[in-house]
Amino acid sequence: MRRSRRQRFLGGPALAVLAGTVALVNVAWAVEIHFIAEERGEKRAAWVPQEVVVHRGTELQDGLVLVLKNPTYRTHAFAAYGLFEETMGANGNLMTRPLRVTVMPEDEVRVQISTAQFATGGTVSARVEEFPFFCPLHKGDAHAGGTIRVVP
Repeated sequence: MRRSRRQRFLGGPALAVLAGTVALVNVAWAVEIHFIAEERGEKRAAWVPQEVVVHRGTELQDGLVLVLKNPTYRTHAFAAYGLFEETMGANGNLMTRPLRVTVMPEDEVRVQISTAQFATGGTVSARVEEFPFFCPLHKGDAHAGGTIRVVP
């Protein structure tokens, strides 16, 4: 049986949507932490919430995604000392780099965080780790920073 030209044309996009959906299912299981940039008067800003607690033994097992939303009129950036962004390189290998993401006005950015540093070989580390975050573009302003705390 021969397929019409239209059926063949629609088959490719349908397959791409299906493949994309399967890829998104894996990401959807990751823990998502949402941050929103807020203006707090002239030359004052903050990422909210200012403190987040993540449980290493349960919430980091399927990945960690930061969702950064900037509803303001200024460009902001999100940086966290000690955390690393995980990206796909040109050759398909996973690459990590220090976390520093620019978020344009009225934009939202999703960032996959590397959890390799939290892998403890099947046991949960008893120590608490703290990762300060801030906006490096406005650190000269009164930009209130915050902390991501990883607990056992």
